[in-house]
This record gives sequence, structure tokens and C-alpha cells, in this order.
Amino acid sequence: MNEKVFNAGSIMEILFSNLNVEDSSKAVNISNEWKKIVSKIKSSPDIDEKRNENLGCNISHHSRIVDLKNGVLLVEADHPGYINLLQFYKNFIMKGFQMNGNKYGIKNIAFKLAGSRGFSEITPEEREEEARKIVERNMEEEEKGPKPAESELLSKRKRRELPPELNSIFENIEKDFEK
Repeated sequence: MNEKVFNAGSIMEILFSNLNVEDSSKAVNISNEWKKIVSKIKSSPDIDEKRNENLGCNISHHSRIVDLKNGVLLVEADHPGYINLLQFYKNFIMKGFQMNGNKYGIKNIAFKLAGSRGFSEITPEEREEEARKIVERNMEEEEKGPKPAESELLSKRKRRELPPELNSIFENIEKDFEK
């Protein structure tokens, strides 16, 4: 066992040395600006029967800034309906940032569902591995043979009277699948 002992002060110093106060205040400022802009959204009478004055506040409470990278603001919402609303009002939000001087260089806004994987969290290799597993699973299920419901469906199809031309076409197709 390692005999080195560290005091709590040195551990805290190491942990907090990586924090950048400027980045933290920038994140808070962007988040506050986001809440102000989105809160100003009012529903259109063309969309709703009556104007919803609280729509922007609702959207603001159900969304949050996740990241700002290369001019793309990544926003997370807790329900797909809020993502649809955010996409619908995206131009309004972009104009809001521009009217406030666009201090953060936001060029675009991307949305994601809370709890789902982000855009860059999954690598192409991982995506390929997932696809390969799905294909393998499907192949294993095909090797097991038709499910009871499928075989029942096939037997019902054979009982129907079909014109001889169609019968021969179906028989050829079935022979091709058996190979």
C-alpha cells in the first residue's frame, strides 16, 4: 500500500486549479440570456385557438443549454414536444441572440432530448458495432425459423385459391427463400 498521505487542502487545490472562472461566468451568462430570449416567446393565434402568454416560460423551464462549440449552441429539452417548439421558434431565438449583440458567436442551435446520447458522444466505431450486433441478432432470429404467427400466416396463404400464374410465381419465390 502506498504510504503517501495528502492533506485535504492540497487535494482541493488540485481539483480547483482546473476550473476556469471566465468559462463558468460565460456559461451562466449564456444560460441567463437563453432564459430571457426563450421566455419572450408567445404562441401564435394561427397555431393555438388563443394566445398562450406562458409558452416561452414553459419552454424555458423544460430546456437548458448543454454546450457551445464552434458556434453551435447545443440545447437539451426534457420532452420531444418542447424540441418541436424550439425548432419552430429557432429563428426567433437566433434573432434574440443577434439583437443582444451575439457576444458568444452563436451561428446555429442544435437540439437533443434529455437523457439521449449527444451528437459527439458515440464514435463511428461504436455506431458500426451496434449496427453489426443488430444484424447478427436478426440473422439468428431468421435461422430459428418462422415464428408461430408467421407460419400460421403462411399456411393460411396457401389455402386461398389463386390464379395458376400467381401460384407459380409464389412457389418460385418460396423456393428462392428456401435456398
